[in-house]
Amino acid sequence: MSENVILRTEGLKKHFRIKGGRTVKAVDGVSIQVERGRTLGLVGESGCGKSTLGRTIIRIYDPTEGVITLNGKDVSGRSSKRFRQELARSVQMIFQDPYACLNPRMTVTDLIAEGWDLNRELRLSAGERREKVIELLRIVGLNEEHANRFPHEFSGGQRQRIGIARALSMDPELVICDEPISALDVSIQAQVMNLLLHLQQEKGLSYIFIAHDLSMVRYISDTVAVMYLGSIMEYAGNRELYEHPQHPYTKALFSAIPVADPAAEKRRKRIKLEGEIPSPINAPKGCKFCTRCGGAKPVCFEQAPPLRECAPGHLVACHCING
Repeated sequence: MSENVILRTEGLKKHFRIKGGRTVKAVDGVSIQVERGRTLGLVGESGCGKSTLGRTIIRIYDPTEGVITLNGKDVSGRSSKRFRQELARSVQMIFQDPYACLNPRMTVTDLIAEGWDLNRELRLSAGERREKVIELLRIVGLNEEHANRFPHEFSGGQRQRIGIARALSMDPELVICDEPISALDVSIQAQVMNLLLHLQQEKGLSYIFIAHDLSMVRYISDTVAVMYLGSIMEYAGNRELYEHPQHPYTKALFSAIPVADPAAEKRRKRIKLEGEIPSPINAPKGCKFCTRCGGAKPVCFEQAPPLRECAPGHLVACHCING
C-alpha cells in the first residue's frame, strides 16, 4: 500500500437482514482509496449507500465482507472496545443532522471532551480540558462564552461547527463528512465548506465528503466516486469526471446541475431517467443501472460490469464503454 494512501477498501460489503429472510445489499463490493491530505467526494441518489459506506468504514456498522485498510493496517475484523478507541483517534465523522447528533443534556464542553473522558490515555486535568475545548471552539469560529451552553441554544450552523470541533478533538487523520451542509441554510453552507477547506490545509486532514450537491462536491473534492444501488459506477479525478463523464448515470446526474447563465440554462438539455428504479433487496442480476439505461444491451442484464479504466485514472463500470 502506497504511503500516500491513508485509506483503502477492497470489495467492501454491508448487507442487512430484514423480515422474511431477505437481504438489503446497502454496500455491495465497493473499492475506493483516499490519499493523504486530499478529499474523495462520494455522490449518488438518496438510498444508494453513501452514508452506509461511511458508517461501515468508521465501524459504526461491521462489514459483511471485504477489507478496510487504514495506514496499511487491516481494520475490518472483529473489534474490541480498545480497538474502537484506537480507531477513533485516526478516523472521525461529521454527521448530517446537527440537531440530532448532539446530546441535548450535555454542555458544549462535555460534548467536545467526551472522547478524552472515555479514553484513559487521553484524560486531562480540568484546566487542560477547558483550555483545549476553548481552543477548538476558536478554531471552528466560536468563542469561550459558548462552552457552557447547551445545543438548543445554537443555530444550525453553530451546531455543525460544534460537531466539527468534536470530530477534531481526537486529532484524526481522516474525517468522514456525511452531508455536513445539507441541513443548513444556503448562506451558512459556504461558511462551513470554507472552514473544512481551511482545516484541511492547516492540519493536513483527509476527507471523505458525502453529498447530494454536485456543485459542492466539485468545489471541495480531488477525486469523485459515483454510487448507485451500493456499487461504484464511475471513479475519477475531479476535473476529469466533471468534464468527461462516461457512465450514463453520471451524465444524467451532471445534467441536473444548474448553470448560472439563464440563456445557457434554457438551451441546455437535461437527461431524464426513465424505467423502473430497482430495490436494493432485489437488484438486477447484471448491471444495476440496466433498467433505467436507454443504451442497455442484452449483456447488461446478465453480467455485472467490472470497473475498467477508460482513460488514465478514470474507471467506469459499463459494458457499452470500451477501456
